[in-house]
Amino acid sequence: TDQSNAVFTIYTPTVTVTSPNGGENWKVGTNQNITWTSSNVTNVKLEYSIDNGTSWTTIIASTAASAGSYSWTVPNSSTTQALVRITDTSDNTVTDQSNAAFTIYQPTVTVTLPNGGENWRIGTTQNITWTSSNVTNVKLEYSINNGTSWTQIVASTAASAGSYSWTVPNSTTTQALVRITDTSDNTVTDQSNAA
Repeated sequence: TDQSNAVFTIYTPTVTVTSPNGGENWKVGTNQNITWTSSNVTNVKLEYSIDNGTSWTTIIASTAASAGSYSWTVPNSSTTQALVRITDTSDNTVTDQSNAAFTIYQPTVTVTLPNGGENWRIGTTQNITWTSSNVTNVKLEYSINNGTSWTQIVASTAASAGSYSWTVPNSTTTQALVRITDTSDNTVTDQSNAA
């Protein structure tokens, strides 16, 4: 009987997503590391879904599998149904995705009062109000010159309160504005739509 003159290898290529693998909360615009393990795979394609796997968007068409990590700028697609999928570029049956959904979130804050047109008397107590999502604490400021300069009302108050009782300062103006800003991210901000 004939047999091979030397041994040969039988192998199975594998790829496994290690992060995000479910339950993570990743903020829009941040850089997060997608990580994986693999064997007998040269290059992988990375994709993400915001609808629990119904549709997929390519992150990168091909990157070295041996890297095991890819720095991803989280897209502006808020969802609680995000998944990442990693696939062998030479064999699309060798694939893995996050075991469970993760969340992509965008913090927001919106001034609701005063939002323009109010007449607030000096010395009276008025409620500054706002709505917010994914924000813990906010800073409140006011301007008497249509936003050229700002004066702090409070450095930090709970965003979830949605209201702050403010004693109107002794500064007569027709150009007053209120600005509310996330204390942990000053790009998340809103001000009165008009004076």
